[in-house]
Amino acid sequence: MNILIESGATKSTSIGYNDTCTFFTYKTIGINATYASKETIIAVFQEIITKNNIITAEIENIYYYGAGCFNVMNALKVKEALLDLFPTANIDVFSDLLAACHALCTNVKGFVGILGTGSASCFFDGKQIVDKAPALGYLLGDEGSGTYIGKMFVKEYLTDKIDATIALHFEETFAISKSGVVEKIYQTPKPQTFFSSIPIFLQKHLENIQIETLIANSFQDFFDIQTDYYGKFSHPWFFCGSIAYFFQDILIETAQKNNIIIEKIIQGAADPYVRDILCLQNNILNDGQRQT
Repeated sequence: MNILIESGATKSTSIGYNDTCTFFTYKTIGINATYASKETIIAVFQEIITKNNIITAEIENIYYYGAGCFNVMNALKVKEALLDLFPTANIDVFSDLLAACHALCTNVKGFVGILGTGSASCFFDGKQIVDKAPALGYLLGDEGSGTYIGKMFVKEYLTDKIDATIALHFEETFAISKSGVVEKIYQTPKPQTFFSSIPIFLQKHLENIQIETLIANSFQDFFDIQTDYYGKFSHPWFFCGSIAYFFQDILIETAQKNNIIIEKIIQGAADPYVRDILCLQNNILNDGQRQT
């Protein structure tokens, strides 16, 4: 049996399969290898094993696509964690960007963006990733992401710039006050988790021009960063991720204002693998994009 794992920062999808059928599909919390310790990664994989009654010795291949895994050291950390649990398996670790490229582009050239909990982008030449913009994480970057939007909203909220009705609804929804927000940001180990939960709330207030503008500005910041890095966009953009998907009307409108063509938007890279897993696997193994 083989296992395919596609993991963003918030959620992860695992698929167990062989040449003829799929044995399980299981969702759990996500892993960003930049921030997660090896012990945390092992705990997530152990849950997958336990909940799906996996006999580890029977696993032949594991294909892992994850946030933060374009960095070779992060990819090695994930591979070592998997080897601790699956010592006899052949294990390949890839970037989540490559999963997005295959799910979105197949063999078409284009710019690929991930707008989920975090953000990332690359240029895909139809076979492999040939260029990738620097990803600076939630403290210095992640423009257009759920975390970035959450940070923008919190700043407006704490400085009394948010509409009073929305501010009250925010406090009621999160059972929080201004002092509680400050505590979550500066006294909890993962403030990005709090920030990235806010866009779900903002979906209910898209009719408010202030909220719509805030989200549009976050996408504009994303495109500005991409323009600074890549220069002129000679090919269309393809997007993957919950923020791109649920706020796609605003994303498309912002792109049009910048004369940017968006060819396709999907919520997650995992679903196409369920449908075409063996075909995509063959493409992936031949494209030379392994991180480890």
